[in-house]
Formats: sequence, C-alpha cells, structure tokens
Amino acid sequence: MSTTFPTELAANLWTGDASPVAALDASARKWGLKMRMEKVSRELAAPEPVDLRNWRHPQVGWGLVLPDDDALSTAARATADDAPEPIRALAAARPGSPILRYRAETGARFLRRYYPDGSAQDIAISGAGARGVAPGALPYYLLIYAEPDTIPWRFQYLLNQPCFAGRLTLTGTALENYVNALLKEWNDAGCDPHQPVVWTVDHGGGDITTLMRKAIAEPVAEKLAADSQIGAGVRLLDEAHATHALLRATLAQHHPALVVTTSHGQTGPLHDHVKMAASLGAPVDVEHGALDIDALLAAWQPDGAIWYAHACCSAGCDNVNSYKELVPAGSTLATVLDGVAALGAQVAPLPQRLLGAAKPLRAFIGHVEPTFDWTLRQPETGQVLTTTTIAALYEHMHRVQPEPVGMAFNPGYKVVGELFQQWQQLTGQFAGATAAGRDFIRLMTASAQLAALDRQSLVILGDPTVALPPL
Repeated sequence: MSTTFPTELAANLWTGDASPVAALDASARKWGLKMRMEKVSRELAAPEPVDLRNWRHPQVGWGLVLPDDDALSTAARATADDAPEPIRALAAARPGSPILRYRAETGARFLRRYYPDGSAQDIAISGAGARGVAPGALPYYLLIYAEPDTIPWRFQYLLNQPCFAGRLTLTGTALENYVNALLKEWNDAGCDPHQPVVWTVDHGGGDITTLMRKAIAEPVAEKLAADSQIGAGVRLLDEAHATHALLRATLAQHHPALVVTTSHGQTGPLHDHVKMAASLGAPVDVEHGALDIDALLAAWQPDGAIWYAHACCSAGCDNVNSYKELVPAGSTLATVLDGVAALGAQVAPLPQRLLGAAKPLRAFIGHVEPTFDWTLRQPETGQVLTTTTIAALYEHMHRVQPEPVGMAFNPGYKVVGELFQQWQQLTGQFAGATAAGRDFIRLMTASAQLAALDRQSLVILGDPTVALPPL
C-alpha cells in the first residue's frame, strides 16, 4: 500500500469543455488534519425499525373499525360517537387513533377514513402502504367492534395478514367490564404467568384429538415446563384428567395467565338450533360432555388470562359452509357443517361470557368453523405443521417484554399467503399435466385450500394490543 500523498485530485464534474484536475501542493497535506465534517449525534445509518410491540408508537398505531353509516355526517363518521359509551371511552383514551369505517362494497380492498374537515379517504388494506396513525396510513393494530353479520368474519381474515386484528361484540355491562379492565391494563388482575394450564383431550382410536394433543398441547406444555421461570408451574391435564371438573378446579386453584385447550368443539344438537347456539364450540371433555359455562364462571374468574382453544367453532361460526363440495353430501360431516352454517354468523358463547365476565379475559383465540387434520399434519408426508402456533403461545407471548396477542399470532396468518401461492401454481400446471400428475394436483390443491381456509379462520376476540403479564 502506497503512503505517498497524491499529486492530483480529479472530480466527476464537467465544465462543458473538460473535467478539471487539480495539481496538489504542500498545503493539501495538512487539509485532512483539521475537522471539516459536521458533528452528528448518531451514526450515519438508517434508524432502527420501530418495535411493533409498541402499539402506541405513531408508526405502529391502533385503530377502531366500525360499520359505516351513510345516515351520519362525514364529520361524525370521523368519530366513534355512534358506538356504545365504553367504546367511545376507549377511543378517547387513545388520542390520535383513527376511526376507520367498513363498507361492504369496498371491504375486500379498503377501509374508509373520514376526517374532521369533512374529507374522506379509502385506505388500502395492504402492508405495502404507509403504516401507523398518520392521515392515509393503516395502523398495525385494529379492533373491530361489530357482530360478524355486520362486519363479516372474512373481513377479519383479510385484516389478519397485514394487520394485527381483534374483535369485540360485547354490549351493556359485559362491554363495560372489558373496556374498564383494558383501560386499566389489567393492573389489578390476579392471573399468574408462572402457572399456565394446558388441558388436552384424547379420545384415541384414530380420533383427531390425538393429533391435536401431540401436535399442539404437548409441545406447548413441554416448552413451558422447560422455561426456568415456569418449570413445574405448568399444569398439564391430559388422559383421564381432561375433564371439566378438573379443569374448573385447576383454574380456580392456580389462576393461570395462559390457558391452552385442545378438544372437539360442541356442534349439536342439530335438530335444535337454539340449544346448538347456546353451547356452540364449547370444549368437549374426555367424558364427551360439553363445558358448562355457568359452572365454570361460578368456580373461576378469568381475571386477565388469555385462552387459546383449538376446537371446532370455539370462536364462532359463519353463515356459509366453505367445504360443501369437498365433503360428500348426506355424510355426517356435511350435515354438521350445513347445520352450523344455518345458525348464521355469530360469536360462540364461551368467549363472549369470558370476555364480559366481572373479571374479564384479556383475549380469546379460537376457530370459526371446524379445524381439520390436514392443517395440523401434511397429508402426503405426515409432517407436523404447527410451529407458528406453538411459537405464538410460547416464544412470542413469553418474551421478556411479551408480544401483544395480535402480533404473536400474525406469523401464522402469513402462511395463508404461502398456501394460496402453492394453490395458484398447482392450478396453473393442471392443464398440461399427465393423468397421474392431475391426480396429484387434485390432492395438493385440496390440501392447500383446506389448510388455508382453516388457518385463516383462527381469530382473536378481544383487543389485539393485550399481552400476557411478563414473567
């Protein structure tokens, strides 16, 4: 390496005739010894990304999604004045957070934001646009306040990919209970993050409950037990212990901050829609009984817990059977799927009661419609496909600063996009495939679509900003 000072200095400028070169003299040797740069307070590098756990940051943000109402003035629709008082109080306590409106005709693409000056703007439901609470930006955290027959479940599925979405449908005292606890950030809650409860039913004999136990419940319990701050504090109720009586007693004794249950969800009696709706999605125990919600709340108050329930219709049901041409007409499964759809779009009673309890649940994560074995295990290879669920329940929700529940479960929704890409590529190959190739594509497209529909129907009920108490 040469240490000889250069005799010339060239620049990439052009005078119109030439690119001048300067001959350097002795004074040039001293030039570098004197500071000529402006002092900067930070390194000359891009700023660190905003921590998405911080929903209060203006580049992250929280927003409220309400149904649009053309009977209101444009200025009124910029506020939450048409919502119940607790929702208005929540919006007021989060100043600067936008009120966004769902319109059926544009719901698959946009949320509309109205401004106090009477203007309005359609904001793309996309992660590619501006994010946060500034005008024209899409917040990461969105709380839908509407029944699913007003703002459909499928709109929540759509929001779940670019955003962290939750839903509330509570009214009256139940809504007051939830919002009051949320505004206080559950600062007086008695739930204990060191005492999680995992309750898993296994009916054996090839039943899907065996797969749910092995693919979700046991791996989550093992990770919790291996945590140095939880260890023996985790309570695993399985085999003969997976009864409602033991679940109630364990919840009442240990006051867990996290409850994980895997089981069938109640979807009957099909001949009585009133009774079916009253117990829809309730966890079914090893004795084949549906959970009695009154008995549960008589023994235990959620008191700030978060409940993940992997069961059919644990979060609710929709007004359409998405699997109509997949399942043979007249089969028992087809009859059940049609019967559930006949109830119409609604939230299941268990999350409603828990979220609206005197000492309410923070959030409930469950399924709309059924869940299937193809989603938990790849049908061709047997590979278990539950990593994102397990990571959400342990790694993401148990960080030193826990992730809010909406953020924790978001990676699982990204898989829906992957499955759609697989389906799209496979369908494009169908026309040119051999007979054997077409049989394979039929299987793979069915598998991809079923898994995508199943994964997207996992929803968060409650505000998506809530998180477990830190360990």
